[in-house]
Amino acid sequence: MITDPSANRRQFWTVFGLLPLFFVSGATALTYQSLWVRELQLVFGTSTFAISTVLAAFMGGLAVGGFVAGRYADRVPHPLAVYGILEIGIGLYAFVFPWVVGVVTPVYLEVHRAMDPGPVVFGLVQFALVGSTLFLPTMLMGATLPLLARFATDRLGSAGDRIGTLYSVNTAGAVLGTLLCGFFLLPMIGRSDTTMLAAGANLVLGLAAIALDRLSGGEAGAVRDVNPAAPIRASGVLVVVSVAIGLAGFSALVYEVAWTRLLGLMLGASVYSFSLMLLAFLTGIALGGKLGGPIADALWRRGGLAYVLLAFALVEVSIAVVSFAMMYVYPELPFFYVWVFDLFDAGEHPQAVFGVSMVVSALVMTPPAILMGIHFPMAVRAVIGNEDELGGPVGIVYGANTLGGVAGAFLAGFVFLPTLWVQGTVAAAAVGEVLAALLLLAFVARLGTVSMGRVGAFGGVVVVSMLGMFVVGGKPPWDPLLMTAGMYHYVTTFDDHSREGIREYSVDLYDLVFYEEGLSSVVTVAKNKDSGNIWLANNGKVDASTTTDMPTQVLCALLPIAYAPALEDVLVIGLASGITAGAVSQVDPVTTMEVVELEPSIERAAEFFSAYNHDIVHSPKAKLIRNDGRNHVLLAKPGTYDVIISEPPNPWISGVANLFTKDFLEVGKSRLKPGGIWSQWIQLYGMDIRDLKVLLKTVATVYPHVLVFSTIEEADIVLVASESPLAPDMEKLDRLFQWPGVRKDLKRLGFDGPTDLVALYRFDREEIVNNIATDDLPLNTDDSMIIEYSAPLHLHVDTQDDNVQLLIDHSQLPLDTLPKDPNFVAGLARKYHDRGDLRAVRTLVKAIELLPPDDLQRQTWLDEANGWQRELEEQLAEENE
Repeated sequence: MITDPSANRRQFWTVFGLLPLFFVSGATALTYQSLWVRELQLVFGTSTFAISTVLAAFMGGLAVGGFVAGRYADRVPHPLAVYGILEIGIGLYAFVFPWVVGVVTPVYLEVHRAMDPGPVVFGLVQFALVGSTLFLPTMLMGATLPLLARFATDRLGSAGDRIGTLYSVNTAGAVLGTLLCGFFLLPMIGRSDTTMLAAGANLVLGLAAIALDRLSGGEAGAVRDVNPAAPIRASGVLVVVSVAIGLAGFSALVYEVAWTRLLGLMLGASVYSFSLMLLAFLTGIALGGKLGGPIADALWRRGGLAYVLLAFALVEVSIAVVSFAMMYVYPELPFFYVWVFDLFDAGEHPQAVFGVSMVVSALVMTPPAILMGIHFPMAVRAVIGNEDELGGPVGIVYGANTLGGVAGAFLAGFVFLPTLWVQGTVAAAAVGEVLAALLLLAFVARLGTVSMGRVGAFGGVVVVSMLGMFVVGGKPPWDPLLMTAGMYHYVTTFDDHSREGIREYSVDLYDLVFYEEGLSSVVTVAKNKDSGNIWLANNGKVDASTTTDMPTQVLCALLPIAYAPALEDVLVIGLASGITAGAVSQVDPVTTMEVVELEPSIERAAEFFSAYNHDIVHSPKAKLIRNDGRNHVLLAKPGTYDVIISEPPNPWISGVANLFTKDFLEVGKSRLKPGGIWSQWIQLYGMDIRDLKVLLKTVATVYPHVLVFSTIEEADIVLVASESPLAPDMEKLDRLFQWPGVRKDLKRLGFDGPTDLVALYRFDREEIVNNIATDDLPLNTDDSMIIEYSAPLHLHVDTQDDNVQLLIDHSQLPLDTLPKDPNFVAGLARKYHDRGDLRAVRTLVKAIELLPPDDLQRQTWLDEANGWQRELEEQLAEENE
């Protein structure tokens, strides 16, 4: 027993000094999670299975750490010093983590190439390799709470408050870590420097903990019980509470996965959106953790174990009811998003979009997350009844809760979302909460310390709640077109923001053709009632259509095909509508091609574009591969492909951004055969001119030869790159018109001959290197991730005009590589004029120069050139006005 008042004061101030250290520990832990998950995704991919594997390995290590520490925490004489050593170990491992990944990567590649394993075996290989990289540091992280719980608690009567405070402070640190890492450190200093900073922080806080241990005298004091009449620990309570908190952890992660999917529809899939979702969730957990401790202690003092367990059960039912009831709010979220967007005037202040996203995330996640934070200290309070066993029960509860989370994350991603969709997944999580509550109530009834009437009343609450959710409530409304309207992206594209205007824009104009909530995204196909345009959207963002997107979809495929010396092995990254891959299928020499697509639902959606994509899903030429594009390229052997066509979604989307980095381009170049061609799509909208220049410089740094083509709508550009010389060559482009299927596709788009394609050419690599890519312009790399963090900031900024002007300012006349025929050059000039291209006048002047001095055509063309010049001057005058 502690009797020395000075010892009491010393421990109090030691615990008080410990809180900032555990706060920083939470911040670094979430920073590492972001960094390590990101780094491992670059190797193992961003498929749902790969992401789940990484998260399962991370959380599994935490669970093992909790169980192991729980076994020894109560016998450690200096828990604070051991905690410091653990933090130092985490920091040291963080320093060498990139090296560990570098060692694992070739093993991963060789296993795949040697075994060519099926998906199950390959998944097990991935899990083993990921686990080998994450097990040690995550186990050390998981061990910290049981150790500190033993050190910080000197009274059984305040165990809930002390442990709840530790849990809350650590989670609050995670909130800060999410904020700093997602919004400041990674965008500003990159992955490597952020890793060094976090690792340094771990070393400092570890040393501080050891110093604090020395100052305090080090040993954990005996724990005093202020309620000696209460039972030490009821038989079996640890097992029951562990199962209940495991079910609660299971449900919590199922909810989190479902809410992340839902909010992805409302906020988009940028890295900032995911950070804000996590921020809202962790904030609720931190608040609940702090609230739950004192409540649990008060209940223990008033009614002992039974009261704590009844409250624990009530919390679980409350989470289920609140989460289920929130599903009736989901249909209002698109309207709510627009309302908050206008309230924050986010159209004029793009940074305010973060505030909009935070408000929407908090509305969905924070209230139930507060309740989730409350149940952990309640569970801990319930299992602590012996002054000699405090750290042990905490470790078991923490481990069980985390292990339940592992199962929840896995089943939510692979079973619930693809089969039950968002609403069914939330309902499944609610069932888990109700089961936990029933288990706790059954145990309280067995204790016999509370009247059966009271237990029955609580049981009645559970039954009524279940009936209310699943019988009376029924299935909440969910309009697929409204929920996938992508207001986060399109809110500034229409003016009528009334409820009727929002519904008209998102629902009334379209007929729903296909809707499916897949493994990685929600896929929608709809048809415009007036124009007949069919479009495909991923998480509300339209990625393909049968009208304005057609030229880009076809040109991404055919321009590189024109330059490829061989066409035996072609890879298309991204299926979407299948129109790009379908265009490749019309190239006669192509007998087989690989089409890699991350989301299986896209394959079914692409069938609705069969009239435009040559039924590519069922084409004998196409081999559909379900994988992340980067991972598939990484797994391929060097020198595999003649052509690689990279047409992923927009680079502001988290995960997709990995396909636009210098590191990935270098891997892709190594997978090309000698003379092979790389085709890269880049958007001109929603991305500022500096980002465009960064991407151009990045491609030009990797490839010695690059041609840049614009599309008909001037919304996108297509880069054709190779290690072999390239030029806007008529002979090569004319090659496309020799294949009947290709010629038909091109003529449907208005391309009657190779001159139409030459007219799309803008400039080459020399122009990028000499006049666009300034020395102070950085490259987009896996470490810097410039585009991933910059592009989302411009979704509601009109950047297209500036980017098109960049193309205009640097456009070249490709006459050196084209026939010196004046009629051909004049024809090219007219193509330019038809497209409103400023090169028209200069090109026609070149045609005049090629004419003989006495040719009567000279005056006719000169008059035509002067007329074009006057048109241009009038246009410029109107724009200046």
